[in-house]
Amino acid sequence: MIEIDVFGSRFVAKRNRVYFFIPILLTILISLIFGSFTLSIQTYDNSLKPIFDPVNDFFVTLNIFIIVLVSITSLFIFFLFFKKRQEIAMRILIAVFILSGILSTLLFTKLIFTYLGFESPLILIVVAIITYIGAYFAYLVIVDVLSNRVKNILFVVCSGALGAFVGVVLPSLPIMGISLFLSFADLFLINRKTVEKIVGEVAYERLITEITFSNMEWGIGIGDLTTYSIVVANTSVNFGIIAGFFSLFMILIGSFLSYVITLRQGRFPGLPITMVLGLIPLIILSFF
Repeated sequence: MIEIDVFGSRFVAKRNRVYFFIPILLTILISLIFGSFTLSIQTYDNSLKPIFDPVNDFFVTLNIFIIVLVSITSLFIFFLFFKKRQEIAMRILIAVFILSGILSTLLFTKLIFTYLGFESPLILIVVAIITYIGAYFAYLVIVDVLSNRVKNILFVVCSGALGAFVGVVLPSLPIMGISLFLSFADLFLINRKTVEKIVGEVAYERLITEITFSNMEWGIGIGDLTTYSIVVANTSVNFGIIAGFFSLFMILIGSFLSYVITLRQGRFPGLPITMVLGLIPLIILSFF
């Protein structure tokens, strides 16, 4: 999870444009659709067990610990590799992110087919097609022939799907803790310029450019998009689609405030303000 925050927790903006909010809205809508669909399955099909069973709290905690440990280790290895082979390291990072998003999409596709009762060879064809598409785009990333427009589209889809998967699988309390931790780490890393000191200013700017949904004027980190999706998906799957939309609305407000500050400072962490506001529905419904 730290890796997502380090690599994708930036807003780089030069002027105020409505287009800035489109990728945020589309990404969150994808996660909201997946989360709401999962909720509908749990509500109307009693034969399906809930995605999260409170009896397995220990195993969920253990899995979270393992994920954090693996993320930190992967982050360390990535920076070591990035210092020596920047181009290859960035391409591998993006390719892994795309494959993770495609895998999440496959899992939701299987859930949809199960819910609709389509237990036929058709699902194997759909899975094969989605797998091929994911592998193909990952290959294009590795050989560096993927256009910026297509990459932006993939970032939106994969951020929404991956965020929805994490938001659906984990319970609300860990989601709150992880989101707040990432927000604090985001603020700390940017203010202290920790990453720049590790890889250098030039390499850092290049890294940020490659892993953001961007045009010539601004960029939104894939870590930001994924984290927004996690919170909205978790809110919707636990408390309903209306709560999910409320969380989406609060995130858009937080994004706007962050964007305004970015216009003055040139760079500002995308998570702290947005996550504080986006978590309000989840916190209120969980504890009050």
